[in-house]
Amino acid sequence: LAELEQAELAVSAGARSASGHLTISAPAGFGRQHVAPLLPSFLAEHRDVSLTLSLNDRIADLLNEGIDVAIRIATLTDSSMVGVKLAENKRVVVATPAYLKRHGIPQTLDQLTGHNCLAISSDGSQRGWTFRQHGKNITIKVTGNMACNDGEVLHDWSLAGKGLSWRSMWEVGSEIESGLLVTVLDEFAAPGNDIYAVFTQRR
Repeated sequence: LAELEQAELAVSAGARSASGHLTISAPAGFGRQHVAPLLPSFLAEHRDVSLTLSLNDRIADLLNEGIDVAIRIATLTDSSMVGVKLAENKRVVVATPAYLKRHGIPQTLDQLTGHNCLAISSDGSQRGWTFRQHGKNITIKVTGNMACNDGEVLHDWSLAGKGLSWRSMWEVGSEIESGLLVTVLDEFAAPGNDIYAVFTQRR
């Protein structure tokens, strides 16, 4: 408690400026789009800090890999970590207006079978899409003629009008706002995994 009080006093007094090397881990797509653009201005404000940004879609081991803070898009379960919620993350089904004009707008989850669904693929198998129906989360196995394990490629296919895709708002929010993509089946959207900054309690 005494150490905590001293730390609070030091911070409130502004006696120290940030210094040292900061190692940040983030998912590749999110890191490129939302973390990397912020870092030059952060370093301009904190001139005694240097940093390394590690972009990787695997879950990093903060202690063993010397990572100071990791960005996680998940439901946190590791009680040994401190998690600070940065933003909510909703997942939506999107397509281009041109695709929907050609193939129609799905009104029910059953109608997904009549659409080309662009899916994230892992080891040759497509992951299901999760929705909320009758008060419960359900996962639907979708089908389509294109799948990829890289979210950025999937994003490009979506913008090219190749089919429906199930994406996070952090990936497609600007395109929805500009009208390049349109959301469908919004009434069936399930709660998403939120975005957290995670660090160890001892650092």
